[in-house]
Amino acid sequence: MAFKLKTGKTVNKILAGAGIAALGTVILGAISPGLAGGTVGKIIPAAAAFGIGGIESAIGAVATSVVQGSDRAFTGANSMGNLQEDSL
Repeated sequence: MAFKLKTGKTVNKILAGAGIAALGTVILGAISPGLAGGTVGKIIPAAAAFGIGGIESAIGAVATSVVQGSDRAFTGANSMGNLQEDSL
């Protein structure tokens, strides 16, 4: 028997917004990597989520954006700026 989680409408909208933001970021990164890394790249998925699911979806999209930013803080091109290097 399959397990089915019953969640409310608000939780579903927040999760939908998170999914829209994640997918929107991937698509925008494939089309225009320079645009995806900037401010506009963070606004477009949140605006799309708001248009589809309202404020709850926008909250999920912004939360996803914040988590993605903190997750990449220690990896990638900017990782050396986050490390303190001591000279001997």
